[in-house]
Amino acid sequence: MQRCLARTAARHSSSGSRWSLCRWKALTPPSEAEFGRLPAAPRRSLCASSSSVAPVEEPKVLRRAEAAAEADGTEIDAEGDIPPEVSELFDTLRGEAMRRLDEFGPIHLFSLCWAYSTARLLDDDLQRRITRAALRLGEKRDAARSGDSRSGGKAVSFSDAEKAGSAEGPEDSSQKGPEGAMRAEPYIAQESDHWLALFKPPNWTVSVDSKEATKQAAVTPFEDDEEADADEELLAAGGRPRVHAWIRRHLAEKYPICTDATEAFGLLHRLDAQTSGLLVCAKSYVGAYWLRLQWCSYLVDKEYICLVHGWVDRSEREIHKRIRVDKRKAPNSRRTVSTHCTVGANGKPSYTELYTLAHLQGPSRENGSASDDGRYSLVALKLHTGRTHQIRVHMLSIGHPLVTDSKYAEGLLGADKVWCPRNFLHTYRLAFKDVPTEEELDGVGSGKLKELYCPLPEDLRDCLSTLKPIDEVSQRHVSDWITGDRTKMSSFDAYLEQG
Repeated sequence: MQRCLARTAARHSSSGSRWSLCRWKALTPPSEAEFGRLPAAPRRSLCASSSSVAPVEEPKVLRRAEAAAEADGTEIDAEGDIPPEVSELFDTLRGEAMRRLDEFGPIHLFSLCWAYSTARLLDDDLQRRITRAALRLGEKRDAARSGDSRSGGKAVSFSDAEKAGSAEGPEDSSQKGPEGAMRAEPYIAQESDHWLALFKPPNWTVSVDSKEATKQAAVTPFEDDEEADADEELLAAGGRPRVHAWIRRHLAEKYPICTDATEAFGLLHRLDAQTSGLLVCAKSYVGAYWLRLQWCSYLVDKEYICLVHGWVDRSEREIHKRIRVDKRKAPNSRRTVSTHCTVGANGKPSYTELYTLAHLQGPSRENGSASDDGRYSLVALKLHTGRTHQIRVHMLSIGHPLVTDSKYAEGLLGADKVWCPRNFLHTYRLAFKDVPTEEELDGVGSGKLKELYCPLPEDLRDCLSTLKPIDEVSQRHVSDWITGDRTKMSSFDAYLEQG
């Protein structure tokens, strides 16, 4: 289980009254006694508006739960005690939510799951009920839209999704690339009945036509991840291809969710334009809702490989530093034209684990290197929060910026691009529980574990091969990654166990 469950997803904007959270008449606002017992931070959050996260019609109980979970960015140590006043408030909200659960829409269920997971108060019964409610809604939407599919394909019910006994599900080998090979377009790396994992090549943007609609649908702990940079990327993209356009062109005829902008065309998370790697897309509403609950419950492992400047101390294993996002808007517009993140006390709690796989020696300064006499490190990372540019900012904060990072290592960019044409960052592993059968369903922790690996693409393998490992351990890891053989890759936790 992840080491840090107290992640926050800052969803609120300032407002002047605690009643701004309580716009529905159906549920009562927090009492004066409840409100007065809360610490200052939760009180401030309860006075914040969540209009950027959920529809106007969001039941007030959810706004109260979200605000209390956020605690205005206050991080609760995963090993520490939950303040009694917070636990009492969640107990009160739990009963209210359980009575209204059947009235909630998907976004409300995601929000409720996120709030209780963040507060570490999501019990098995509430988790099970939220999950069943979400999957019922997914089944209804799949059934309603099954006729929209021009191919006439039948929506798959979560209750019979795996009765055939296939652990891997169908795969379309015609769209696959060679192991680790570079492809000009996305391709399906792995597939199950309710989702598929795409390989996203570099320089493909992950954006959608309806940004606000997508925000409504994609409530996950990773919602910050690159989203704040989306407008800026589109401005810089010019003729860059977009993943959602590829999905609509290749998948929409068979899977109706891939035509639905309000569900981000099935996309469940984002990657920076220059970042390559795994990108999960739902094939059904059941699949989308199940996987979003996985993200909201912090049950998805998301792991990266990167190359950074300097030799990272092998004893460095964790980075706990708050990240602040500063945006510059276009004149008279809400469109973001520039995003820059920094480490600071007033930022959001952010947590990255790292494991240094290799120390390498690169080209001499005369040959174009400007990095600590050509020193580099190959580093595996595991995200526990999903802040904008989190990996890039956290690695910079410990003195090891990523190779070819145009935003956070501009002074090294010219020399880096001589031998590494893009940011050396790749999503190599995702792990989550697959959609369960009716018999298996007992909460979002049920279902078969799916581990998806994606070897380094050819361009990054070529860059890595120009560097020289300095010791036997480094040589072994670099050799494994250069082969492009997924059987030689390990999960982040397995690397830790290797020492």
